[in-house]
Amino acid sequence: METHETLRAAGWQPEEWADYAGLVGPFWRRREGESVAYGILCETKHRNEQGTIHGGMIATLADHGIGLIVWDSVDRRPCATIQMNMQFIGACRVGDFIVARGEILRAGRSVIYARGMLTVGDRSVAGVDGVWKLLEK
Repeated sequence: METHETLRAAGWQPEEWADYAGLVGPFWRRREGESVAYGILCETKHRNEQGTIHGGMIATLADHGIGLIVWDSVDRRPCATIQMNMQFIGACRVGDFIVARGEILRAGRSVIYARGMLTVGDRSVAGVDGVWKLLEK
């Protein structure tokens, strides 16, 4: 089982966020070659009534992580999620470290298409694809 100490030892760094991301986090990030992965260590506060991690928490990680990948791809210009599709593949539990990795599929002048996979270790737990709108600075 991962802990904050084992995550740091593996090269993960916690992110400091205010507002919503700060409430549900902490989120973690790690550079992996040319890309960045984002993760969250599942805590009791992330559970649903069945004792598994709430699907909304998994969707939050997907939106946060893939959204940051999009944001980095457009030189950190403001952007917003306008569509996101989730495919839940497997359950997560307290103590799991869920990692979001993604890629840009196509970048237009005003919209970015991206997809990603969320995993716990080598187990896929969700797939995501979406569209992000570039906003005015």
